[in-house]
Amino acid sequence: MTAPLRPTTLEIDLDAAADNLRAVRGLVGPSRSIFAVVKADGYGFGAAEMGAVFARSGADWLAVADLSEGVRLRASGITIPILVYPNSLPEAAAAALAHRLVPTLVDLESARAYSQAASGPCPVFVKVDVGLERLGVPAEQAVKTILAMLELPHLTLGGLCAHPHAEVGGDPAYADWQAGRFTGVVDELEARGVRVPVRLLAASPFVLRFPHTYLNAVDPGRMLYGITFPGETPPVPLRPALRALATRVIALTELAPRERFAEEAPFPVAGPMRLGVVPMGSADGLRWLHAGRVLVRGRAVPLIGTPSLEHTRIDLTAVPDAAVGDEVIIIGRQGDLEITPAEVAAHHGLGLHHVATTVGPRVARVYRHR
Repeated sequence: MTAPLRPTTLEIDLDAAADNLRAVRGLVGPSRSIFAVVKADGYGFGAAEMGAVFARSGADWLAVADLSEGVRLRASGITIPILVYPNSLPEAAAAALAHRLVPTLVDLESARAYSQAASGPCPVFVKVDVGLERLGVPAEQAVKTILAMLELPHLTLGGLCAHPHAEVGGDPAYADWQAGRFTGVVDELEARGVRVPVRLLAASPFVLRFPHTYLNAVDPGRMLYGITFPGETPPVPLRPALRALATRVIALTELAPRERFAEEAPFPVAGPMRLGVVPMGSADGLRWLHAGRVLVRGRAVPLIGTPSLEHTRIDLTAVPDAAVGDEVIIIGRQGDLEITPAEVAAHHGLGLHHVATTVGPRVARVYRHR
């Protein structure tokens, strides 16, 4: 691809993402379905690009949490099945079916909308709330609700899913309790003659820690992008898809010490200073994407003040050979130094899975592969 007109980029390693998908396949085995999660625009890396990589690398399904994201995936040419987690109103049923998207239902009102919109057999998933208390049919009501859904014309049960909760280092008994609530719903449905083709419980935290919860399908998300939390030990090697968040110096100014109105100035200048400006600011997410320093010519230099909307100042006094056009690494490696996503996340109290999603849409995504 041609160089972005604005020299600020998020560099993404497609080979790492593909290797991570294959590592999950090796972990869960050939008989289980993998629903590769590309929600939140592929965790900030680009849903269409990451979805295409996962589809080529052996994913059976893709999963999104936004109906419009599923539509965009279809428009990009992706043909494998796409599951849409609950995140839309009932009136969106016709659009979902027109784009061959499989909905996840949580209530009878949405089920009626899909029944009315369908002209033939319409497979749906139902989400069971096993403890997160966010979205889903409560486990105690799930069998009754699902049976009522299946009495509606056209609807067939494609599968059940859940979003169990697991803190790193948390009590495994809590994971087992949630899994038991889910499998209890499955068992009761099958005892009533209702087949559950897909049993989708294990997302990344459970794939990483609880193999007995894999059932016959898994829906890994962040781990496909090489994102693991402190304290997690992946059972298979994972590589980060985020290679670098980088920009360039677009201006250099030599500043003399300030005496008059020093207290009114945007930042103190106690001695001679080389001030650099980079074309990335708070509108691009930089307020939350830096570790208090960046790398220029293999040296760490501090940010000056708070990022403005479009630009950020950096102190290049300690880099006398710095010049306009020099690469500035915000996240990534330069020379012997590295600023990691984990360092950035810790600096701002973010979760690691929020780092790339915080990078604004104006920052060009640049994809690398062998």
